[in-house]
Amino acid sequence: MRTLFIALTLSLTLFIGCSEKENPYGTVHFEGTVTLDGQSIEGVNVTLNPRGGANAAGGITNDRGKFTVNTSGFAGATPGEYDVTFTKVEIPGQDLSFEESQAQFGGRAPTPIYHIPKKYESARTSGIEPITITTDKKQNVFTFELKSE
Repeated sequence: MRTLFIALTLSLTLFIGCSEKENPYGTVHFEGTVTLDGQSIEGVNVTLNPRGGANAAGGITNDRGKFTVNTSGFAGATPGEYDVTFTKVEIPGQDLSFEESQAQFGGRAPTPIYHIPKKYESARTSGIEPITITTDKKQNVFTFELKSE
């Protein structure tokens, strides 16, 4: 019985120790909502660009405009200050074969369709203030209200 107790204790200790080491970025939960002209928008790539030594994080909005982010495959973002950028670009014919694409576009690259204004692709032009992610999960919930040009 004592051997079983020791084995379970060691297993639990190793499990807890490993789980702390699994996420080398120290990420915390971060979530948000993106709207365009007051309407939720699906498929927007949200990127958190660090202003310091942190790693970038990103996520994609669902059909209600909600998203969470990941940092290098780990849930959340490292606490710090970030610029936030948004993109939703569709490339017509991207699911066509090479031959079908050649026939449809005559050998030219198709013109991308921007579903949100291009100004949101850059922190310099977006007009969105930098955000600060803290270790307090309650403060890491943001709403981004984008406007058409």
